[in-house]
Amino acid sequence: MEIQALWFREMVTDMLQDLRDGLRVLRREPGYVSIAVVVAALAIGATTTLFSVTNHVLLRPLPWPESERLIRLEETRGNRPGRRAQTITNGTYLAWRDRPATIEALGGWRSRGVTMRDQGNAERLEIVAATPSLFNVLRVGPHIGRVFVEEDADRGQAGVMVLGFGLWQQRFGGRPDALGRPVQLGERSYTIVGVMPRGFGFPDGRTQVWVPLYVPPAESGGMRLNMLVSALARLQPGVTAAQAAAEATARAQATADRGDGLTRFGSDGEVAVAAAPALEFVTADVRPAIVVLNVAGALLFLTAVASLVNMQLTRVVKRRSELALRAALGAGTARLTRQWLVESGIVGLIGGLAGVTLSILLHRLLPVVLPFDFPRVDEITLDARVLSFAVLATVAVGAGCGLVPALQARKLTLSESLALNSRGPVGGGARTALGRARGALIVGQIAVACVLSVSGLLLARSFVELLDADRGYNHQNVLTAQIPLPPGANWERYAPMLEALQARVQALPGVTHVAFGNALPFVATGEIKLLTMPDPYNPTATIQAQAVQRVVSPDYFETLRLRITAGRHLNHRDTATAPRVVVVNRSFAEQFLGERPIGSYIPVVNGLPDWEVVGVVDDMKQGGILDAPSTRFGGVAEPPQPAILQSYRQIDSRESRFVLLVRTVGDPLELAPTLRSLLRDEDPSLVLDSIMTMEDRVLTSLAKPRTYAVLLGGFAAFAVVIAGVGLLGVLSYTTAQRTREIAIRAALGARPGAIVGLVLRHGAAMTASGLGIGLLTTFIAVRLLVANLYGISAYDPLSFFAATVMVAVVSLAACAAPAWVALRVDPLVALRTD
Repeated sequence: MEIQALWFREMVTDMLQDLRDGLRVLRREPGYVSIAVVVAALAIGATTTLFSVTNHVLLRPLPWPESERLIRLEETRGNRPGRRAQTITNGTYLAWRDRPATIEALGGWRSRGVTMRDQGNAERLEIVAATPSLFNVLRVGPHIGRVFVEEDADRGQAGVMVLGFGLWQQRFGGRPDALGRPVQLGERSYTIVGVMPRGFGFPDGRTQVWVPLYVPPAESGGMRLNMLVSALARLQPGVTAAQAAAEATARAQATADRGDGLTRFGSDGEVAVAAAPALEFVTADVRPAIVVLNVAGALLFLTAVASLVNMQLTRVVKRRSELALRAALGAGTARLTRQWLVESGIVGLIGGLAGVTLSILLHRLLPVVLPFDFPRVDEITLDARVLSFAVLATVAVGAGCGLVPALQARKLTLSESLALNSRGPVGGGARTALGRARGALIVGQIAVACVLSVSGLLLARSFVELLDADRGYNHQNVLTAQIPLPPGANWERYAPMLEALQARVQALPGVTHVAFGNALPFVATGEIKLLTMPDPYNPTATIQAQAVQRVVSPDYFETLRLRITAGRHLNHRDTATAPRVVVVNRSFAEQFLGERPIGSYIPVVNGLPDWEVVGVVDDMKQGGILDAPSTRFGGVAEPPQPAILQSYRQIDSRESRFVLLVRTVGDPLELAPTLRSLLRDEDPSLVLDSIMTMEDRVLTSLAKPRTYAVLLGGFAAFAVVIAGVGLLGVLSYTTAQRTREIAIRAALGARPGAIVGLVLRHGAAMTASGLGIGLLTTFIAVRLLVANLYGISAYDPLSFFAATVMVAVVSLAACAAPAWVALRVDPLVALRTD
């Protein structure tokens, strides 16, 4: 026991001595410590934040009990999904809900926007109409009160609602007496019956109000009732998603019909239902990008560690006399290794603490930096798993930066270290083991910088292509706003108010055009019309056509500056008493009207006159049809849908909202307060919602590709800087070590160009090797980016060339300072010193 205690005391004493020696050495090198800590902090902070996003978005289960048994469903017809993304029909829903075999429970929901009024306060909210079974599927209960029961969803029952915890605190002060209180949602009064627990939000954290959803039978009273419902099911124990999908498909095939398919899916093809784990559905859109960013983050981390190792190897050479002397005085390999690990561990610890601090700041910025629709962003926190990752990254930095120089230091001998006043031998250059090691690290750093630079430029060029893509309209200086309407609203009732509002807005200074309608890019509006039309190429045959119906004011075309490719657009002479006319888009004309669309007729039912086609407008990329969300490319990459545009004066249709468009000569947002005031004067019951410029709508639809391009571009810039600084350090030190050689060359008559070339050739060789490896690696790995590119090839030559030039220029710039130092070596002074 005494021997063990003595051994332990000696070990602790040695470690404390190493710690004191390490701190003393590092105090003498503040420049190295500062740079090393900054590099380590940036690497650890960035990779920790990336891991946190990956962990909480892709790896952690959803926040419901046994969430691995939850599946999302999507019904298709002829491989075409419904107009509302990730949904099934009401017929499929009810048939499966009433006879489940592979699932325990099935729940459904639909989202919509309403105006909430309480004690004179009006607020526009996105609410979720949910079936009572949905809460059972999620296995979640209320904080106070109750959730829905089946009677709440019966048609004709009094309205009830459940609040989110945040809204309960904000609007009702967290008081229990909020239960039983009436609240106006739209045109209907609802009674609060429950409050959900803190942190609950479904389908996402922004949802704070739930009302009951009534799912009608697929057929009632001889009429077909079509509805698309988002659905979530809980599997029976031991059942797979594939088995559930097979059962759901059988139910769908038993209830589907042709008309329902054409209306909701645009196809009457084969019916199928896909099922996948709910987590995969939630994260499908961002998974490829997160994988790419993690690969980039790993490369960045390796580059940073390589830079730190390179700095340590330089310190080995500077301290070789000291290290060799320590070894000669009896310091063993273990003691020298421990000394290096202690020094690098101190730097790593400080860098790790700074990196965690940086990660905390980045976590606070994530809700602002990430796109608004990024999944599970509210769940991203610095939890124990993320902190453990940060600790491992810190240990990796400390161990990597300590072991590599320790292994090199073992090879030093006292005689070699004290020879030539610690200067390199004539002609030795970088041909030593340490020189080759430092050169290999620099080559790797340049290769990583090349990979990240090409990838960042590809995403940046793709984003520019998205911004410049032809959307069929001019989005500059246009203010847009939605005007939500009560259920069952129609044009006839609100048209006079809209006309009066249009006239007053048109009279405002700086306003050039004003229009309204039910159609707006990036806003899910419109109705699918099914039409039986004569075949333009076979007069004796008919074809089935379908198109998105847009009801607009005549000024809509000039306000958005839509391009008329044939005929004319709608005008103010197209009134209720004038012949019924329609403008179609180019896709409709090409698919259904043949070579001469102008003058063609679109037949309608109920004995009404046919619609005459008077104009063809270029396709307008909407970025979403009906309730489908905008795609990851803002709808630009999606094939255009056939569309018909009709004047509100010639049609009587029911709408859930109008959209207002105002084109100005200045900043459109300056009109927002005036528009609210004018609408309040015309109709106090209505409010303006989602006031944005068209430019902001475009940028919002492209939020994900913009974020990915910025992040990867930032990684690339950091990698290029690290590579440049590393190359500068290696060449500077190599030049200092070769001072004697350079002096001899100069004394023997070497020209200045030859001396400069001595340094430049060394730097160029490392740069060329790094670029070669980097370009080859990029050429192989760039396929990971294909899913996130638009308008350019993954092998875009301009991106490869520009990235190569950028890295080469930075590398050559790093060679300039050492070359200038070599050029100024005075042979007389250098040799006299020796």
